[in-house]
Amino acid sequence: MADHRSRRAFRLSGPAIGMMTLFCSGAAVAQPAATDEASGADGRVEEIIVTAQKRDERLQDVPIAIGAVSAAQAQSRGISNTTALQAAVPGLVINHTANEGNIFIRGVGTNLFGPSSEQTVAVYVDGVYYPSPEANMFDFNNIERIEVLKGPQGTLFGRNTTGGVVHVITREPSQTPTGSASIGYANYDAITASAYLSGGLAEGVSADIAGTFSDQGDGWGRNFTTNRDNGVMANGNYALRSRWKFDLGDATTIRLNMDYAHSKARYAYQLLPGIIGVDGVSTYPGEYNSVSGLNDVERTNTGGASLQIDQDVGALHLVSITSYRRTNINYVLDQDDTPAVAGDLLLPSKARSWSQELQLHSAGDAAIKWVLGGYYFNARAAYTPADINQGFLIIEDSQKTESFAGFGQATAELFSDTNLTLGLRYTTEKQRLEVPRFELAGALVPLPDDNQRFKKLTWRIALDHHFSRDILGYVSYNRGFKSGGYNLLAPNTAPFKPEVLDAFEVGLKSELFDRRVRLNIAAFQYEYKNIQVTIPQRGGTITVNAARARVKGIEADFQVKPVDGLTIAGGWSYLDGKYTSYPSALVIGPNGESTDANGDPLTTDAKGNRTIATPKWTGNLSIDYLFQTGVGAIRPTVNASYNDGYFFYADNRLTQPRYWLLNASLNWALPGDRFDATVWAKNLANECYYAGRSEQAGLGDAQRQAAPRTYGVTLRARF
Repeated sequence: MADHRSRRAFRLSGPAIGMMTLFCSGAAVAQPAATDEASGADGRVEEIIVTAQKRDERLQDVPIAIGAVSAAQAQSRGISNTTALQAAVPGLVINHTANEGNIFIRGVGTNLFGPSSEQTVAVYVDGVYYPSPEANMFDFNNIERIEVLKGPQGTLFGRNTTGGVVHVITREPSQTPTGSASIGYANYDAITASAYLSGGLAEGVSADIAGTFSDQGDGWGRNFTTNRDNGVMANGNYALRSRWKFDLGDATTIRLNMDYAHSKARYAYQLLPGIIGVDGVSTYPGEYNSVSGLNDVERTNTGGASLQIDQDVGALHLVSITSYRRTNINYVLDQDDTPAVAGDLLLPSKARSWSQELQLHSAGDAAIKWVLGGYYFNARAAYTPADINQGFLIIEDSQKTESFAGFGQATAELFSDTNLTLGLRYTTEKQRLEVPRFELAGALVPLPDDNQRFKKLTWRIALDHHFSRDILGYVSYNRGFKSGGYNLLAPNTAPFKPEVLDAFEVGLKSELFDRRVRLNIAAFQYEYKNIQVTIPQRGGTITVNAARARVKGIEADFQVKPVDGLTIAGGWSYLDGKYTSYPSALVIGPNGESTDANGDPLTTDAKGNRTIATPKWTGNLSIDYLFQTGVGAIRPTVNASYNDGYFFYADNRLTQPRYWLLNASLNWALPGDRFDATVWAKNLANECYYAGRSEQAGLGDAQRQAAPRTYGVTLRARF
């Protein structure tokens, strides 16, 4: 094992590589020694402006629970990708169970699998929805901030969600020429590099471009069957992003965004300890190792463009956002995790979508602040085709989705410092399944095409009161839904219907002691029905509507600046999620047993069981200290996060054990802040936890460990 880990002088890795590469290294994120008031360098906590209600507002003035991470905070805490957000946002869980990210907020999420499987927690970048689940795990490129909106978003965001929204906002290009570059090296022989340029091209025209590259030379483990590295999370990955801004007078602004990314990873699953594979021989091969007959590959090519037009129409403001996205996937999965050909899946797929959104906003100084709009979404996702067990089953099918929605929201002052917000959205959607080829053991099996339609009304009601400029209390009631869909790997099964969630919440947002302390608290209860439940089976998964649940909890986050230069931030969440009705939950045993002696499915009454991906306790703590010396600014940072553990399935058998993560970094910026170096380490205690675990009918339990201890150095230059 020692020889294969020495192809470069020393090894580099981990979350520094992330899913695509360290997009937020260098000035593409924020300067570690920022000195403006907004960064908190004046001795106060950093003020963050958010757009959760489709207008610029202080985080503390928005009656919504939001986990906001600024670029400066992401830089200091090492939050370089969507997966790393778990360490900064209590109640957020992200499982990487296949070649996609399954995001859960407050216990609401889904393990849906496949190119058409939109997620319960939606991902947006600059107001544009990313529908492909294979493209929602990415590194942050040139960001300004990340907003994690908790709870159903059934009014203002284009695709309704029951769990919430992760919204990434990138930086605007400037007329002033700026640039930066970085290079990093860490263990596991990983290399990262990034570059950023921004400047004016003509009067009223500015543009930027950001590019990154990453490569991991050594894997976290070994595939003993194929004799290749396992756990290689970046294999020649690169990404580009560019934004063009056109200021056409005082009334018109146009923004053109373009991006493209290529990523490739190799990380095969393994059998759990004590499990014997379908070949009767294979078992647990040790941490990060595998004995699969295939080298699992996750290759993703994704990109798109969007055009946003902001136009003042008298005192009103009109916004148009047009977007197009495309994803091309090659996913190779040895589902049986043995050298046998029992669950060998070749899953190439393609997805494309385009959307059009119009928003009309009230005047900025209007007594009643309102927004009216419409949203159109058109998408197609397909297997091209899927090949299961070397031609035993060939599936070529697709799902087409067309959705229209109209929405409106208004906020009015009822009494002094007391506001009422009302919002409605009406959505009508049509989905079509087309199956041109379903071939079983060489015989074509004709399957009919199918259609399903649904119409949903969702809403938001919120009442908030400013006890003072720095203390806000609110109560809210929201309804959201998530679209249904078809099982593309089992097109002979029934489609699943939309799920619906009603959320009741009360919260308090406060800033105290001349803005040296920020404390936000929220308590909530969710009524969750028609839940979309994913059941693993040999050859893929199927999704059904099967349950009702109730999730309740309380959470808090805080930021404190006790003395200049020192920032202490963190948060915690307590969740109690249980199924209130689930009489026939399917049961899959450790070795894949799923039927009784008569061949009937094994079931259990899961009422009272904990909902999946719902840890009772999560928390995080960050200590960041910036001080000046004669040789420049020194900034040590320590971050700790805790997850109390959770279940992966409703039968409450397969668990994510409780775990701690400890990360640290030391940044040194030379005088003038043009050059800096960061030494960093993640998962210092080398904690073993799981990116994903899966019960598999007919095959046995499988898993993949999350990143081990990683450490390295990053050098940056700004000009």
